[in-house]
Amino acid sequence: MIGNKISPKGILLILYLIVIIFVGVVFVPCYEVWGAEKNVHDVGYTFLFKTMDWSTVNGFKVYYEINYARLIYTIGIVTLIASVIWMLLLLWEKEDRRVSLTAESGEERRE
Repeated sequence: MIGNKISPKGILLILYLIVIIFVGVVFVPCYEVWGAEKNVHDVGYTFLFKTMDWSTVNGFKVYYEINYARLIYTIGIVTLIASVIWMLLLLWEKEDRRVSLTAESGEERRE
């Protein structure tokens, strides 16, 4: 086994990938559409590969249209949050290195 511990940045990357897969594949925002005029029956979330529903509305099959704008906004917000957390982790690592270096050299920092 590897004796290294898992870094907080590694955990963040794994969580980010899980959320992106979850949002981009499992729960995709979509419209339930039916008819020749593409009437919207409902707005919701569905599995990415589920394109047809077995229900009918006024004799028409219901199908899903992905709401791309909402999907892009959601992925963008998740990416923004992950980026901010990543930058905070970088800042904290730099601060920890600086504190450990001054402690090893025996210097006390007075403010």
